[in-house]
Amino acid sequence: MGNTTNRDQWAGRERLLFIERAAWWRGVVNRQDLRAMFGISAAQSSADLQGYQELNPGALAYNLKTKRYEARPEMSCVLHEPSLDEAVAIFWGASLGFPRVGVDPRKVALTMPPQRRADSNVERRVFLAIEQGRRLHVRYGSVSGKSGKRREIAPHALGHDGLRWHARAWCFGNGEYRDFVLGRMGDAEWPGVEFEPPEPDAAWETKVTLVFQANRSLEAEQRSSIERDYGMKNGLLKLTVSEAMREYVLAQLRIPAEEGARPRHLDLVD
Repeated sequence: MGNTTNRDQWAGRERLLFIERAAWWRGVVNRQDLRAMFGISAAQSSADLQGYQELNPGALAYNLKTKRYEARPEMSCVLHEPSLDEAVAIFWGASLGFPRVGVDPRKVALTMPPQRRADSNVERRVFLAIEQGRRLHVRYGSVSGKSGKRREIAPHALGHDGLRWHARAWCFGNGEYRDFVLGRMGDAEWPGVEFEPPEPDAAWETKVTLVFQANRSLEAEQRSSIERDYGMKNGLLKLTVSEAMREYVLAQLRIPAEEGARPRHLDLVD
């Protein structure tokens, strides 16, 4: 019996998915690509390529001269939604959590923000306090303070602003809900007694929809470019977030622009 590709088997599906990704992004795929990636036989790689053609007829054309399959311009994907991050990771070797074929630093450069993290024991205790609904004593350093101050909090959720984690927590010292950046916690005790908050965290539970448009002071062509960049529909970008996260979203989008900075790209409509 000849080799076949079982589309329902995880390994077989991964090979078919690789064929689709390679064809879509690189424009070509051959048996050697599959053998190098998965360590399979020539016969199995041929069966996989045949299996993909049956799955997605018309997507590939075989070039007799180069002995490889070439993607047609009108090809569409049937196994996944194409992602540029995947392509960069798989074919150029950037470390984004996907398997690699090779590393080519000439084609891609990544600028990553500094890792703003707390000690793993602090993160563990915050997580446990949230999971179990307990009080937590932490040593917390403010931007203006010279040394860490002991705080008693009752964290109930985690938020991420794109750069760092913070705990959304009831602050016993201030008698209100506040955000506490995990990276500013010098240490944390083991979670204490269970805590029943005196009131719901309205800002966390309330959802707001922020509506943005391209800055109206820009030229029409500039606004059109920004609308494409942000994937706007009918000239608007709508983001629904927790009210407690509103200011973080505005900061990410540089709204309002800092004094003396270049004109902002977006205006907050609502």
